[in-house]
Amino acid sequence: MIKPHTRSVAHLLNGAPIGNLTKTSGRTAKDEVGRVYRITSIEEIEKRNKIVQMARDKRHFSFSHMRHIQEITRSLSNKLCGYVLLLQPYIAFKTNTLVREGRAGSPLTIDDLAEIWGVSKRTARSVIDDLEAHSIVFNTGGVLSMNERYHFRKRAGKGEVDALIKTYSTTLKKFRLSAADLGFVYKMLPNVHYETNLICADPFADPEDIRFLSDKELGQLVGMSETKTKEVLGRLRKAGIIGEWIDVDDKRKKFTALNPFVFYRKQGEPDGMLLALFANKRMAA
Repeated sequence: MIKPHTRSVAHLLNGAPIGNLTKTSGRTAKDEVGRVYRITSIEEIEKRNKIVQMARDKRHFSFSHMRHIQEITRSLSNKLCGYVLLLQPYIAFKTNTLVREGRAGSPLTIDDLAEIWGVSKRTARSVIDDLEAHSIVFNTGGVLSMNERYHFRKRAGKGEVDALIKTYSTTLKKFRLSAADLGFVYKMLPNVHYETNLICADPFADPEDIRFLSDKELGQLVGMSETKTKEVLGRLRKAGIIGEWIDVDDKRKKFTALNPFVFYRKQGEPDGMLLALFANKRMAA
């Protein structure tokens, strides 16, 4: 039989309150032996748990510098931009070498690149030549690496965090889209809004100042006609890599957002609205 004083010692050691709690302020209370406890709501505990889970999230992602990659989007075709995007899962942590498993492993070969891009070895060599010519990829003794100016996998510097967007590798690899369609997506990355993940004219504007882009303007962004743009957007929407919503008060207004489980600027989980909008398009990461 456990004696009463033994139970009291056990309570003191495990930190549990003894007896009833008496509120002393809006956020604190005392137990019957005078120890002070902070009152925490269930909602706050759940929020903290979610943050901890995200901190432990081992999903691999690469960073893209939104301002710098405009040098790529302005100079390369949609298809070549798609090939650049398809390399993101293979960037090694810290070294930026292109390797088979992303974090470690052997450097990608032409055979590997041909398989990743779904092209012949001859085409793969031609693509690499183009990417080298634009200083997007470097070739050092046969070992390929990504130029950190555009994409990298390491801790982001404090001064550049707001201009970066994450690409989640596992999720990206699950999409079966042509390189040209993925290049269309890549060319939208410099226009992803921080708070909302919407494609807009100024990705650094306050939410209330967002100016959404029409299909015609999106086409101008990627160098395509409005008709072709609508066709591509339809395929991207069907694949779940983007979401589109129409303003019920003005059907001429359309909002286009990137799937936050593939591309996301903010730290942590997407907000509740984005989670709800893309819940059926999450695709296990």
